[in-house]
Amino acid sequence: MDLREWIGTLPGIYGVFAKNLDTGKVFTFNDTKVFPSASTIKVPILIELYRRVEEEHLSLDHLLVMRREDQVGGSGVLKDLSPNTEYSLRDLATLMITVSDNTATNLLIDFLTIEAVNITLRRLGVTHTELVRRLQRVPAEPLDTVNHTTAQNMGLLMEKLARGTAISLAASEQMVSLLKRCQGPISITKLTAESSWVGDSPIVIAHKTGSLAQASHDVGIVYSPHLRYVAALLSQGRPYLSLLANIQRIGAKLSVALR
Repeated sequence: MDLREWIGTLPGIYGVFAKNLDTGKVFTFNDTKVFPSASTIKVPILIELYRRVEEEHLSLDHLLVMRREDQVGGSGVLKDLSPNTEYSLRDLATLMITVSDNTATNLLIDFLTIEAVNITLRRLGVTHTELVRRLQRVPAEPLDTVNHTTAQNMGLLMEKLARGTAISLAASEQMVSLLKRCQGPISITKLTAESSWVGDSPIVIAHKTGSLAQASHDVGIVYSPHLRYVAALLSQGRPYLSLLANIQRIGAKLSVALR
């Protein structure tokens, strides 16, 4: 059974895009299917922030005030800290990516605007990803009223970051540096204490995860001495932990599929 057939047997719905950055070889499965983006939408928000820094000379030291009404649940730490406190754009971006802070994300969305994020996505050729609203609104809503994306679109964004063409080389490198510090579980490759080195060189992962009650995503870049690739794994339709286990099984097979 080949990899596509095997993915089709897994419970749940999956979207996969992976591309070898050196040879151009691509593996796809339902890569144009639209999924709720969960926290992977934080990557486009980060890109718009760095576009402002690069093109409009916005300072990352610019301060925003977190009010009590800005604090929302879900992942992150700002929800538990004292309101009416100032945070720099740099710190908010760091929290948004490293610990997927929803409050930090909403502060950035309000500052940057939803429209600006989507304009930048279209400028980058990303056509089926959209920031629709701030995070942590309940109850769950129809797909056309939630933030959404596809595996192909996320793979494209990751390729632009990896090649230094997401805004500029300098901006891309800074964003990748943040993504290397993401604390979410790695699914786009199999990485254990025993497998995290090839010879004397480490395998480095730059990625962003996303999760909902019935969704689990991981999108990013794998830097290995023998294989560099981008990957986007999206899933829905089963409980999060079940989907997480399955996309980790898929991710463990991608390096073979891309050789």
